[in-house]
Amino acid sequence: MDQNITNRKIQHLEIALNIDVGERCNEIYSGIKLIHQAFPNCDLEKIDLRTRFVGYELQYPIMITGITGGVPELKGINEKLALLASKHRIALGLGSQRPMLINRNGEIVETYRVARKLARDVPLIGNIGFNTLQDLSLIDIEFLIDIIEADALAIHLNPTQEVFQPEGDTRFGSRSLDKLIEISEHLDIPIIVKEVGNGLSMETVKVFYDIGIRIFDVAGSCGTNWVIIESNRLKHNSVRRDIAGLFIDWGIPTPLSVIETRWVNTDGIVIASGGVWDGLKAVKNIVLGSDLVGLARPVLERIVNRGLEEANLFIEKFVESMKIAMFMIGAKNLEDARRKPVVLDNRIISYLEQRGIDYKTYIERVRFGISN
Repeated sequence: MDQNITNRKIQHLEIALNIDVGERCNEIYSGIKLIHQAFPNCDLEKIDLRTRFVGYELQYPIMITGITGGVPELKGINEKLALLASKHRIALGLGSQRPMLINRNGEIVETYRVARKLARDVPLIGNIGFNTLQDLSLIDIEFLIDIIEADALAIHLNPTQEVFQPEGDTRFGSRSLDKLIEISEHLDIPIIVKEVGNGLSMETVKVFYDIGIRIFDVAGSCGTNWVIIESNRLKHNSVRRDIAGLFIDWGIPTPLSVIETRWVNTDGIVIASGGVWDGLKAVKNIVLGSDLVGLARPVLERIVNRGLEEANLFIEKFVESMKIAMFMIGAKNLEDARRKPVVLDNRIISYLEQRGIDYKTYIERVRFGISN
């Protein structure tokens, strides 16, 4: 594989694990009030978090979103992620599969394929960048899908990351969109459109909704900050490194991106990711209209620094806090949770109004999947 890509993937992990690159948005979450029910009318031990996703029943509405792949030295990470996903029956996303197209030898491919070998009973999500689609053929895409037996293909949008990446590719015009339309007409698995850390706006969602996409992963600006990661890789005398600080807070916070995405994608699936690193935040996003939640860095950090057992413990604590939060609002299951009352503070309501989203219509209809 291209040594530059190998170095980049290793550097990404090192920076993400050793520099403070997020969790943010505590102020936003404090403005989302779930209503305590002293009579929950349910038993904690009977709270049901099961859901269906791309043909599978998940035990919990959680996806480990794409982290890595393509570097033999990092194969062990995907092995452990697959074991984790299989144990808890949650979905697993892979990192960008572009290295598989640059070098199709067994060692590179195996860093991805190992995930399917160890996680046969959960959804496995492939991954390729939107801006690279214009360079690929349908045969290339089918290779990426078939070699790992993917259940869905994530197309990631990452313009902010690419701007500050030393090797960045900022071709985000219509050629890749045209290619996505062509690809989507031939694939027999769902396509997921996802951000990587700056959130999806309703304008962006509408572009892809109008061509038939019905699964969106918002990856809002509350978690891992790719401006910080990539700017740390730029030379110290680089103009873009010097101006990166202007864009550290760039993007749409995760809960707001969930609302913007659901406002358009009323009949599809919304995944809330981007700093959703505890069960209470997860339940707040589900009450606001998401179907699943996604996370990466907390699991990665535990696998790399503390071991698989600690990663398992993290998921157990995450799930337990979800169940407790649902119990406190009187929600027996996920569908029930989406119909529970929620109060948003004036800053959030003002944001929605300025974005043309009617607050009452959203809370009373759209978050349930009823068209506005």
